[in-house]
Amino acid sequence: MPPAPQPLPGPSPTRWFYSVIPQRIGAGSTVSLPPLFVTEVLHGTVGQVGLTSSLTSAASVPAAVAWGWLSDRFGSRKLYLALGCLGFGLPTLLMAFSQDVAGFLVLATLMGALSMAGTPVSSTLIMDTTPKGEWDDAFGRFNQVSGWGMVVGRAVGLAWITYVTLMLGNEPAQRSLWLVSGVLGCLGAAAVWVMVPRPHRQKPAAFRLRDVRLRVRTWQPGRLLRRVSARLAAISPRRLNWREPLAAYYLASLALFTASVFAYTPFSVWQRQELGNSTSMVFLMGMVNSLAATLSYRWVARRSAARGSLGVQIGAVALRIVVFAGFALLSVTALHGLASSAALVLFQSISGLSWAGIAVASNTTVAHLSPKGSEGASVGAYNSFISLGSIVGAFASGYVAQWTSFTFVFILGALGMALTTVLLILVRRQARRRQFEHM
Repeated sequence: MPPAPQPLPGPSPTRWFYSVIPQRIGAGSTVSLPPLFVTEVLHGTVGQVGLTSSLTSAASVPAAVAWGWLSDRFGSRKLYLALGCLGFGLPTLLMAFSQDVAGFLVLATLMGALSMAGTPVSSTLIMDTTPKGEWDDAFGRFNQVSGWGMVVGRAVGLAWITYVTLMLGNEPAQRSLWLVSGVLGCLGAAAVWVMVPRPHRQKPAAFRLRDVRLRVRTWQPGRLLRRVSARLAAISPRRLNWREPLAAYYLASLALFTASVFAYTPFSVWQRQELGNSTSMVFLMGMVNSLAATLSYRWVARRSAARGSLGVQIGAVALRIVVFAGFALLSVTALHGLASSAALVLFQSISGLSWAGIAVASNTTVAHLSPKGSEGASVGAYNSFISLGSIVGAFASGYVAQWTSFTFVFILGALGMALTTVLLILVRRQARRRQFEHM
């Protein structure tokens, strides 16, 4: 068995965590912007908001697998982390010049595919540079650093949208914020290149075009269909019950992100159209969520180390039942003004704590369940499942909100969280029966 990763000599092995801050500030500044930009600047519908989010996630599904596979075989981890920052920054710059929903959809899809280059790599870098016994703390620290970047970004977005709107109007404020975010994403690529180490691991294979051609051939529809058919024919009915903990966890994650994205996709538009909140208030509520998550990451990491990652995630998901039910109650009672704002601050704080538990515990769970030597591919597959959930959740949510009501969307989101809680309890039992540690 290969030895566990040892801390790199010289500077702290966690110093590179801070390299992601510029890109996270850029992402945080615009995280609440797409629904407002589509409906208020490009004059789209709530259904098109869901479609935009869905296509972005759709592009990231094959991209997550491809980038994870490539990062395990070709080049350095830092290369893919830098490419991810550029993949976010360049399309974001161009979004400022979008003239219609179709053009914005193309750029959002491009960003979804290219920005995924760094997603599996960040987790595998942590596994490469820290001993296994320190993964919980390392993932918690990384998420905290990343979270503070998001909080600062939320503050930048809030300040920008407030003051530039007062000076120039709503549309110039929203368009110029895309430029700010894109520049920060590109600066993030430079920070990654300077700060991210090259961990001691098996030397990556030299790039050979023949390997890529062979890989592409295996993805041809005809070949893929024959392989899947043959495998399904050999599987007995008893093996179709997802008894492998990692596979079962992928299924639970699919349910989690389908329901969560389903409930949150129309959240900004709901605040504007039903609660009557200003654009600045929408950004503020997003910042409350990020701030609560960031303040919780290290505490959640310690709880994960003490109770097991799946135990923490079960509690975190259960909190989201309360959050989405609370949103539905706000919608039914039609609260406005100070009362609705105070309730939103409470629910967004709980949601932020919940996200901290999900983010830290999910990374740790996948890390412990992944086969040795395939960490990048396992993380890439995990990201594909959550992206698939985001596709289904976002696409359905926009049109359900458009054809029914925001209240119905939130009720369905709460029910989805309840189902996910049950699935995670079953996964934890599976993992313990298979004697996986730290569950």
